[in-house]
Amino acid sequence: MTMNAITALAHRPPSDLSISPLSAFSLSPAQTAAHNQIARILSASPAVTLLGTPGSGRTTILRRLAQDLGASYVSVKDFLVAASAGHPLAFEDGFMAVVVAAFAATPVVVIDDFEYLAVVTNRNMVRGAYLRLAVKRAFDMAVAESGRRLVVTAQPPGEGGYPPVFDVLADRSPIVTLTKFCAVDYSAILANTMGTERVATLDVLAIYRYASGLNGYQLRLVAALLAAQPAPTTEGVIELIARDVLHSNARTAEIEEISFDRLPGAEHMVEALETNIVLPLENRVLAQRLGLKPKRGVLLYGPPGTGKTTIGRALAHRMKGKFFMIDGSFISEPPAAFFEKVKAVVHDAKENAPSVLFIDDADVLFRIDHISGLVRYLLSLLDGLESETASNVCVMMTAMNARHVPEALLRSGRVELWLETRLPNAANRAKILALYAGTEMPSSEFINYPDLAEATDGFTPADLRRIAGDAKALYGYDVALQRPTRYATQYLQQAVANIIADRKRMADTLDDDGERNKKDGKYPVNTESCGWN
Repeated sequence: MTMNAITALAHRPPSDLSISPLSAFSLSPAQTAAHNQIARILSASPAVTLLGTPGSGRTTILRRLAQDLGASYVSVKDFLVAASAGHPLAFEDGFMAVVVAAFAATPVVVIDDFEYLAVVTNRNMVRGAYLRLAVKRAFDMAVAESGRRLVVTAQPPGEGGYPPVFDVLADRSPIVTLTKFCAVDYSAILANTMGTERVATLDVLAIYRYASGLNGYQLRLVAALLAAQPAPTTEGVIELIARDVLHSNARTAEIEEISFDRLPGAEHMVEALETNIVLPLENRVLAQRLGLKPKRGVLLYGPPGTGKTTIGRALAHRMKGKFFMIDGSFISEPPAAFFEKVKAVVHDAKENAPSVLFIDDADVLFRIDHISGLVRYLLSLLDGLESETASNVCVMMTAMNARHVPEALLRSGRVELWLETRLPNAANRAKILALYAGTEMPSSEFINYPDLAEATDGFTPADLRRIAGDAKALYGYDVALQRPTRYATQYLQQAVANIIADRKRMADTLDDDGERNKKDGKYPVNTESCGWN
């Protein structure tokens, strides 16, 4: 292909590219822009590198370029086939053999999935050096003869920068980076599979606002799952994405399902979470109009048993596939394994944004010596959430004592929302007992919840839940032994008495002068408390 032909291709409008006979798939606007940018660069440079994440359409672009430029398309599979067994550097020799043959056939060669070459050789210094030399020779071949061109695709470099083999790319060719998909890209990719008529019935902008980080693989999965639906709706597509496409490391099916309206006394915290997290994440139209973003950091703090994790569970179900959890189960030796797990979860939270990253019992994790780097990592994470790509991730932490959270995390607006969980007052203790006691026990409609609330002064929501569970166990035991059953109030009163007796024995055993429990077996009372927690 002549330089005039490449120049003409570089300036073709997107509409011309969409009718390519390569396949039924048209390039999305982001892919079209990258395609045209590569063509413009090739009019002046012998080589160019295309960087893109998995699912961004690198192969689609490369195959379209191969067709439009009359180029040879090669991949790692071709190198493996060409590699002859018999000596340690067969793969590298196969690479050069394929490149030489490709240039002999066409003046333009495109190489897909170049990063896998680095995977093959990076663990061996000799092989890595040999491959670097082979890649350099491939670039030199493109430079040596007028009209030759080389296009390479790869994933962006990781945190450590370019592997040694990638240095050749960075040093010797301009780099084109595929941009993040927008709503128009969603529409184009879905139309490739579903057809433009079916996509026209959907509010693709609303779908994009709900899940703005989907890649091409995920969008094609959505289209395939919708194939059996004669008339898909926008709401149905969003529900499908939440259920089958987005993934969370917190499996909500395995977490007790509890909703915000089942947290008596937590109305002020629910309103704060709905206002500062859920609204900006779910109502993207209003959030964009008002310039709203979810809070970067939220701290839930309060005594043990006051419902911090329960609120996190409720938020997990509220956010569906948008909830990612880090807790004590991540602790491992060596420390590197812990941070690998944490980084993987953070990566997934960003990929599935808008999302919530929930760190349970953060104050406990901060005091574990061998993972002391967690504080520095979170500082970098919270500061980095100002960027456009990560601004829709909210980091929520729970702590029993806010004083044990490092000051560096709390200052400068990093943790912007503080929610204190307190002991419930009498009215809310009655509501919590009624919530968990249910109607399974005899005469449950006559339970005297106000009296039970007075008897449980200073109890936490966790204690109240235990009372209801213990009362049901006492009733169930009578039924199993075919003994006469009592009224529900009596079972609940016995459960309360048993817990008070347990607390008194614990206090007597510990002999801590009431620092953990008062001698009467009750917890310290916060008479000003009016919340769930």
